[in-house]
Amino acid sequence: MHKKFDSSEIESKWQQLWREEGIYTVGARDHSKPKEYLLVEWPYPSGNLHIGHWYAFAVPDIYARFKRMNGTQVLFPMGFDAFGLPAENAAIKRGLDPKNWTYENMAYMREQLERMGNSFAWDKTTNSTDPSYYKWTQTMFTQFFDKGIAYRGKGIVNWCPGCNTVIANEQVLADGTCERSGNVVEKREMPQWMLKITDYADRLTDDLDALDWPEHIKEAQRQWIGRSRGAKINFTLSTDDTVTVFTTRPDTLFGATYLVLAPEHPLVATNATNIKNYDAVSAYAAAARQKDEQDRLDATKEKTGVKLEGITATNPANGENIPVYIADYVLGGYGTGAIMAVPAHDERDHAFAVKFDLSITAVVAKQFLTRTDTTRIRHGVYALIKRADTYLVQHFTKDDFYWLPGGGLESDEDHTTGLLRELNEETPYTHFNVGEKLITGVIDTQSKNTPDSIRNMSHVHSVTLESDTLSPTAMTESEQQDGIELLWLRKDEIQKLQSACEPERIALILAAIQAEEGTLSTESGLLINSGEFDGMDSEEAKEKIVAGVGGEMTSTYRIRDWSIGRQRYWGVPIPIVYDPSGAAHSIPPEHLPWLLPEDVDFTPTGVAPLAKSEVLKQRTVEIFGEGWTPEVETMDTFVDSSWYFLRYLDNHNEESLASLERQREWMPIDIYFGGAEHTTMHLLYSRFWQKALFDLGLVTESEPYKRRINRGLILGPDGNKMSKSKGNVIDPDEQVALVGSDTVKMYLAFMGPYEGNNYPWDMGGIAGLRRFLERSYGLADHICDSEREAVTRQLHKTIKKLTLDIPEAKFNTAISALMIFVNLAEKEGITRTSYESFVKMLAPFAPHLTEQIWHELGHTSSIHLATFPLADPDLARDVAVVIGVQINGKLRGDITITPTATEAEAMAAVKSNPLLASRLEGVNIKNTIYIQGKIMNLIIHDSISEN
Repeated sequence: MHKKFDSSEIESKWQQLWREEGIYTVGARDHSKPKEYLLVEWPYPSGNLHIGHWYAFAVPDIYARFKRMNGTQVLFPMGFDAFGLPAENAAIKRGLDPKNWTYENMAYMREQLERMGNSFAWDKTTNSTDPSYYKWTQTMFTQFFDKGIAYRGKGIVNWCPGCNTVIANEQVLADGTCERSGNVVEKREMPQWMLKITDYADRLTDDLDALDWPEHIKEAQRQWIGRSRGAKINFTLSTDDTVTVFTTRPDTLFGATYLVLAPEHPLVATNATNIKNYDAVSAYAAAARQKDEQDRLDATKEKTGVKLEGITATNPANGENIPVYIADYVLGGYGTGAIMAVPAHDERDHAFAVKFDLSITAVVAKQFLTRTDTTRIRHGVYALIKRADTYLVQHFTKDDFYWLPGGGLESDEDHTTGLLRELNEETPYTHFNVGEKLITGVIDTQSKNTPDSIRNMSHVHSVTLESDTLSPTAMTESEQQDGIELLWLRKDEIQKLQSACEPERIALILAAIQAEEGTLSTESGLLINSGEFDGMDSEEAKEKIVAGVGGEMTSTYRIRDWSIGRQRYWGVPIPIVYDPSGAAHSIPPEHLPWLLPEDVDFTPTGVAPLAKSEVLKQRTVEIFGEGWTPEVETMDTFVDSSWYFLRYLDNHNEESLASLERQREWMPIDIYFGGAEHTTMHLLYSRFWQKALFDLGLVTESEPYKRRINRGLILGPDGNKMSKSKGNVIDPDEQVALVGSDTVKMYLAFMGPYEGNNYPWDMGGIAGLRRFLERSYGLADHICDSEREAVTRQLHKTIKKLTLDIPEAKFNTAISALMIFVNLAEKEGITRTSYESFVKMLAPFAPHLTEQIWHELGHTSSIHLATFPLADPDLARDVAVVIGVQINGKLRGDITITPTATEAEAMAAVKSNPLLASRLEGVNIKNTIYIQGKIMNLIIHDSISEN
């Protein structure tokens, strides 16, 4: 029965009473209860909540309320990440003060958040623009500066000419324009304040293993950090300059046939007079610097580059002179900004070498069969001879195996001489042209005459048959005597021989064909063409080769130091001043917070707005003396959000950012609910910040977040991402006005699993949730003195289901269980005690309506201070299940049995069922497939009719 209610009246009434009574105030830590610190991401006060805010904050509130009702002291705080360029741009556009605009937005957004009905701990709130907050942001920065973690450096930045400031990578759209102004973003090298996140790269990578995070989030961070184990090796240029390359494959050093510098590499500019085509080189470098890094790294794009005419490099392994190029697929900020190119064993290098017709030398051979007791190495040369679409193959008919024409090298015999000798002996053809070596394969065999194992280094060359003219003898007698049959076979015919004797030889033939077709190998194997290292395992040879050329084994990282300085106004002033000589000094603690001045013209001019402040200049001179000047940059807002969760713990502390005692009480954060867009940047930055503070003894934990849950997106009704231009934006305020906050919250929770999925908005779906709440309200009219056992059991099954599902953020299936119970209780009736248990289960999902019902039932305290019901294990257990019975795979009926019934008990139930028993009368049951509590399938004699 539906029972209408005025959601607007109910929700405003209870929200006011909750505020007055402070039932969600956390206060001091209650050590008699377990703790749970639940965190949602710090919102930016844009002035109006969108449906994404609701999904981010309202659904996790279900978990917070559930844990609180289960006796846990929950910290579920909310605050505002209120600095940033959007406020500044809005203020410029509208001629407003960004502070006033921001604070008005915060006030309005807090009203909206309260109308959401969440159980936020507003007594722990924070605000990044409050001087009492950013004092500690500045304090931490000065300590980082004093320890060398913060420093002044240079780097490539995104400069937006429309905003006249540096912007973050996230603010650059795929087409290279600024998301705010629409201007094309420029790449500029500028002095900037940096944080040494690279010093923490190993810990940021290794410490992921112990975190209770989805593996895909951890892997995204690993990829962003990009740790690679390899070696630094020096190449000498013909100009006597030294170029250091980083490579993960030092085993392939002998195959380096050219060198590539990043367009940004400093040696490009310093060798302007030595590079004969410097104009072309300079133009290419300038264009490359404006490209997005991801675009430059795109493996699918055609490789481009310019040769440095007049300059060569020396390969330190073999002394060979090799050409030097610049190419945009090498980045100045990754590794050393230079690579040794090994086109035989790297896809990008191979594509580049093919385009520019560069030498390709294979130095790693595939090993097809390994024997650990190898005592001798024998070299052989073999020919891959192609005619039309066929290849010449020898069939050794006595032993029934297939191989290429060729044989062992005699002492001091080179490959060409030895191969021509073998071909003249083994084939009826007379004119050959021996080409490049395609591949070396290693086939280890047992000697026929000794117990030795022999490592056969089989070098396969491309050989052209210049004439089909046969020799006078035509090899007829030899073929008959040795049992050799010469065959011209297509590639697919050779592939079919894989099951033949010694299939590793067939594999080597196919590998040679692939090499002839231009397919490269990136796998490890045995070294060839590598001097004294020939025959060694390529992995084992890495360190030996590096040591041989005076290199160094090391790691490198994709991540760069974090640039935090911004040429804008609305942010935290960087607490640095400069003495008359220009040296930087951190501002002493007694002068913090270093306040953001208000006498600033922040209209974009290309000059940092704080440089225009006379108040800031005068303050600096008054405190430090004549000739001293202030830093005029402000901090990236990622800094503000890197530690906000710590300030929540102790938001009124004037002596420290958060006392160690408060941290020991609440940290680490038990669950961090957030969005996938922050998987790398914010999560990574805040983890780094925490580790830096840990090293300084300012925090108790090295990792801030135990568990991370990433939500998906709410799409428009058309299934597309919400956009004003598409007209598919859902306004949550409008939905709340129509159906109420509880309904909106429940609908968002019911759309599907909370973690990692995107869902389109469905107006019919939200209407269905409203009807469910009306039915839940109307269930009071079905209260009776006693209820059927089935209702009681279903109640306890529902309690058990919610107790299991809510901690796993499976809110949708929990709501489904509530719906199933309401369906049964409406039909069968429900006692007051069971109804109260149901209302308490519903309370985390519909806090306003359940509070109303609770008080209508005569209670005077809040339902949200009540205890969540406990499931009786005996009542929650299924006492009977209905399973289907199939005969020869076709469903013919069902039986009711206990969930743990044996096969014999299930069969007895089948035989007691008249319909099923009649189908089995006089038949032979050949097999029984029984899955306990699920299904039974009886396989009967084939001649029995199934009609």
